[in-house]
This record gives sequence, structure tokens and C-alpha cells, in this order.
Amino acid sequence: MPSALSLSDLFPPGLVAARLPALGDWSPLPASGARWPFDEATRARVLAEARAALGEPWPALPASLFARFARDGDRAAYQAPWDARRARLGRALLALAAAEGADASEGTEEGDAFADEVMDGVWALCEETSWVWPAHDFRVLDARQGLLPDPGAPTLDLGAATTAVLLALVDALAGDALDARDPLLRRRLRGEVWTRVLGPYLERSEWGWYDGSTAKLNNWNPWIHSDLLLATALTVEDRASRAALVGKIVRGLDHYLAARPADGGCDEGPHYWWRAGASLFECLELLTSLLGTGEAVFTEPLIRDTARYPLLAHVGDGWSVSFADGPARLREATPAVLYRYGRRTGQPDVAAHARALRGAADPVLPEDATPYDLRRVLGALLDPEWRAADEAAFPYPGQGWLPGTQVLVARETEGTARGLLLAAKGGHNDESHNHNDVGSFLVAVDARPLIIDVGVGTYRRETFGPERYGIWSMTSAYHNVPEVNGHGQPPGRDFAAREARAELGPGRTALTLDLAGAYPERAGLRSWERTSALVRGEEARVEIRDVWRLDAAPRRLVLHLLLGGEVTVQGAGRALVRPPRGRGLALAWDDAAFAAEVETVVLDDPAFTRVWGEAVRRLVLTARAPGAEGTHVLTARAVG
Repeated sequence: MPSALSLSDLFPPGLVAARLPALGDWSPLPASGARWPFDEATRARVLAEARAALGEPWPALPASLFARFARDGDRAAYQAPWDARRARLGRALLALAAAEGADASEGTEEGDAFADEVMDGVWALCEETSWVWPAHDFRVLDARQGLLPDPGAPTLDLGAATTAVLLALVDALAGDALDARDPLLRRRLRGEVWTRVLGPYLERSEWGWYDGSTAKLNNWNPWIHSDLLLATALTVEDRASRAALVGKIVRGLDHYLAARPADGGCDEGPHYWWRAGASLFECLELLTSLLGTGEAVFTEPLIRDTARYPLLAHVGDGWSVSFADGPARLREATPAVLYRYGRRTGQPDVAAHARALRGAADPVLPEDATPYDLRRVLGALLDPEWRAADEAAFPYPGQGWLPGTQVLVARETEGTARGLLLAAKGGHNDESHNHNDVGSFLVAVDARPLIIDVGVGTYRRETFGPERYGIWSMTSAYHNVPEVNGHGQPPGRDFAAREARAELGPGRTALTLDLAGAYPERAGLRSWERTSALVRGEEARVEIRDVWRLDAAPRRLVLHLLLGGEVTVQGAGRALVRPPRGRGLALAWDDAAFAAEVETVVLDDPAFTRVWGEAVRRLVLTARAPGAEGTHVLTARAVG
């Protein structure tokens, strides 16, 4: 069931117009002249990284790099120097703040050098023809009209919004330093943010990510809106335009909320939650701060439940439940925002999970931090409670069921990563960042996934084009689901699970689905009931029970299992899956009914190899004499 929460009721246009502060009357940053709260280790790192770039040429963005996407599908060649420019500006801006908090004996010479570096970065970004990523540009995508972006008709995407909010923070933090050099800098910065981002957002209506008219409502909506809202607050002077922008942002967020399941789940997976649920929180955090009202939104069940998704999807030791395009090893998590989310919604276990994610890392700039994600870096830096938070343990919920998202997760023992973990999904085959995986399941032992979803390779043109389901990792053949009469699951909203029902108990947690609707009619399926269950106790195990009925005996019936470890067949109906370290998983099936073959799937894409190494295995169980009706039970047990 979709959410019924309406932000337009909480923040109506009249309230926005009456309470929205004028430009300059609100800021998320310390007052001018205040000492920034860097600890010495973080401050030294920030200054050292920024010093290393001084005097170096800025990365080039030639037209031929942008054209690579249209020519051969490569989007990384352009995005790498694009990222590097923004990272360098982010580092310079942090260094300027750190230098301002330095001892007076260090003088202002270095601060002046960082201010010049900021000036160079602002000028470089303003000189770019486009801020959009090549893979998102309307002109390049529309029947391949050309290789390059049209500056007269800018596309508003994640890259453009990210650039706008970075420059807005430059304005707020270093605006006076820019004015001291030349007031033209600040005027140009604000003009480019308006011309490329805020103006097109306000004046044009072809943004499918806004209302779902031409694209799925996914992380793009809250991510872009969180950036637009802060950019509006920090750069737009005209009061009517400020109010119009905030009002449209509120309506846009309502489109997103109306499409969300009421359970707070994220069908894009935990990787994208950090730009979906976390960005939604940032929108609400900023709205309530700007308008000085609306705190009741943080008591709404949907908002509270959205904060809990990362806890449920956490496997342990850096691993996550990895349905859809998200990687199995979490990247780019920014736990400070989840800590604030838990605090604002009064959920100490959410805050504890965030603190546990941080571990012993720098609370402001962990090693994998994105320097141009300045909003989140500054959010961590300016939150004294986060910086001082004591170490915490992961909560490790024992079980959870998201009925709208149709995802179930269960642990053998609540409060620990040790033991078995089962994650199973229903849903449909047109989810955001979809894989054809209705009825798939994952099994981990001691926080190591061993029955797996391999995830997604490096994004290219084909990933989001007509060729998507020609990519092996998107197909049902490489997920843990059946193949019937030679047919896997096709893509599309109509290919969905039926009659999903969950059982949540102390001794057994299970998800039962009818998978027949996820297959084409020519597969001949009347029903395929799959029950994925975690059984606790002395004989703890995962059981996958399949019961099928077909119109006639199938020519071929296959069960696939993708495995993330070394596989040894140990006899009739037995195999052992071993990770590089730790306990493994003993698999058992009906050898009289199914013949087994182990295949090696060689991996050469860095997006796969950094998670799984050079290969994964696929266990193919082929029915020896399949009948029109049948039952099979696969069991998985942890072994030392």
C-alpha cells in the first residue's frame, strides 16, 4: 500500500511564503569569524590534501570525453575528471575553513592560497559547457541527436544538482573571500546555478524523476530535491522565486512519497537508500529548519520506518542484502546523516547502527569519503554529538518483513552476525534498478554471503538501455530462481509474485510466494509455490521448498544457485560452499530427482571483482525426469 503522507498539508504554500527566511537570514554554517570545530588530526589531513593540489593544473573535460558515451557507451571516462574537479574544490573549501581556524601565528598566506584555489574551482565549473553527466543528457539520449550537450537547453540530473549545491556551499562559506577578489565571481556563481539548475527546474516540466511521468520515482527525486532546496536557500535572492521553488520541491517530494510503499522499504537496495531515504530525511531536516515548523513529520510512521531499512538490510562485516543494482559490499555510506535521522525520529537503535557503521574511522572524513559531497561532510563536522558519540554495537534485528517492498530478512540469533541469515524477495520485474529476480533469496553464514546476488557491473550505456536484459547479471538465469521449459523470467511490471505471505516467529521465519506470475505463459506454469524459511534451534537451517504444477510435464526444469565461494560436490545431493575464511555452507538436495553441475562464472569487471574476486560459481540442478507436478526441498546449514 502506498504512503498517505502529504508534505503539502504540513508545508502549504501560505506557510512557506510567510515563514521562509530571506537570503542571508539562515545558514547551516558557523557565524563568520567563528572557529571551525576540526580536531587536529582531521584538520591536518584536510590541509595536507588541499596543499598537494596547489599549483597543479585542473583536470580537463574535453568534448571527446563527453562524446565517449554516445560513441561507445563509456560514461566513466568523462565522469572521472568531472568527479576530480569537484573533489578538488571540496578539499579547497574545507581547507579554507580549516585555515581560518588555525593559530594566528600561521598567518593568512596559506588561507589566501586556498581562497585562490576556490576561485579557480568556481571559475572552472562555471566555464563547463554542461554540469550533466553524459549518460543523462536529453540531447545525447534522444535518438542520439548528437554527441554533446546543448548549453541552451540544460538537462537537470544528479550531476547538475550536485554541482549546484557544491557551488551554493562555496557561496555560503567563501562568498566574502570571492567578493574580496572580484564580486563578479559570486554573481556568476549564482547566475550559473540559476540558469543551469534552479530556473529550468522551476520553469520546465519534462523532469520524469519529478512526477514519474517518464521515469520511475526512485532516489533521483529526493536526491535532486535535497540539493535544490539547499541551493535555493543559499543563492536565490528574489523572495517570490524562493517561495515558488520551495513550494514546487514540496509537491515533488509528495510525488515521491505517493509512490513509496508504506513499509519504508527501498526496492533499489541498501546502496541506493543513502540517496533515497537519507536524502528524504535531509529534505525534511532542511524544510523544518528553514521554516521553523513541521517537527511532527518525524513522528510519521513512514518516516520512522524509512530510517530502519539500513538496519534490516545489514548483513554484517561490510556486507549488505544486495537485491537489484546495489553492490553486496556497501559503498559510500555516510553514517552521520543516519545518526541524525535516528536522533530526530527518537530511535536509539538507528543512531547506534550509524555509530557502529563509523567504527574507528574519522567521524568527519573517513578514508572513502567523497570530498565534494560537502553537505554531508559539513553535516558530520558541525554535529558535536556525532563527533563525540561513544562506540556502539550493531543492533542486528532478528527478523523483519516489508509487505509493500516484499522483502524478508531473518537472522538465526538476534543481536549478532554469527549464524545463518536469510533474505528473500517477491516483488515484480519492473522495480527501480531491476533485476529479473522474483522469488530469489540470499544466505549468509557469520556475515559472509554464500548464496548470493552478484550485483551489477560497471554502468555503461547498455545498463539503462534496451540491451539491459542482455547483460548476464540482470537475467533470472543468474539469480536463485527456477527455469521452466527453457524460460526464465522476463522484465516488466506484470511479471510479479502472487499471494505473498510471511511467517514471523521465534523458531521459524518464512516467506511464501507463488512465482508462476513471474514467468511467461509459454512456460506452462499453473503455480510455483516457493517457501524460503529460516529454522532456528539446534538444527538451524535454511529450507527452500518448491511445489509446482504445470499444464504438462516440462521438457526441462532447472534450479539455479549462484554461490560466492569455492564449491565442492561431496557426494549424491551434497555440496559445500567455502568462503576464503570462516565457516561454510552445506547444501543438500534430492539427488534422485535432480542432477547437479557446478559452473565457474569468470569475472573481469572491477565492479564485480572488488566484491567477489575473479569468479563465482553457479550450481545448476536439472530435473532428471520432471513431472507436471512436483516438490523439492533444498537445505543449507552452517558448517565449521
